[in-house]
Order: sequence, then structure tokens, then C-alpha cells
Amino acid sequence: MDFTTDIGIYAVIGLGLGAVVLGIALQLIGEVKFGFEWVITAVAAFAGGFVCTEWVTSFRTVEPVWDKMALIPAIGGLLVVGVVVDAIIRYATHGSYIHHVPVS
Repeated sequence: MDFTTDIGIYAVIGLGLGAVVLGIALQLIGEVKFGFEWVITAVAAFAGGFVCTEWVTSFRTVEPVWDKMALIPAIGGLLVVGVVVDAIIRYATHGSYIHHVPVS
């Protein structure tokens, strides 16, 4: 098994920015009971995107590539892992993806 990385620094920065944007976007949806949910979501999304583009060896040759990062697997891993982790945190802390409006 090959655990080497070949990703460039600009791709790491781009992947990190994408993870932070996803974390903040998911934080703004619904009712959040844990204030730093976006941080955990961003870290998990970054890890998912990095693993999909670098360590799943069958994805290394998927085009398009930017700074030695396969974009489609990176975005897919970022989105899937980020959304799943956010859903787990949201429901574990009794949050909701809907805003509850009090009925008067």
C-alpha cells in the first residue's frame, strides 16, 4: 500500500479553503446547538478530500488535475465526508436542519 503524497501547496490551500467554506455554509443552515460545529466539519471535509485525491490510488489519474490534485475525487470526498460528519454532529447535539418558528 502506497501512502505517499504528491499534492502541491496551492492545492492544499484550495482544499482547506473549500473545507472551511463548506463548514461555514453548513453551520448557517438550520438550528445549531454546538457553536464550533463548522470547525469539526471543516477538518473532516479536508481529510475526506485529501484521502480521496491522494491515498485512493485509483483516483490519482482522474482528470482534471490542478497542482497534482485530482479535482473531482477531492471535491467528492470533501462534500460527502463533510456533510456526513455535519449530520452526525447536528443530530448528536439535538440540532436541526430546519428553523423552528414558534406558533402563537
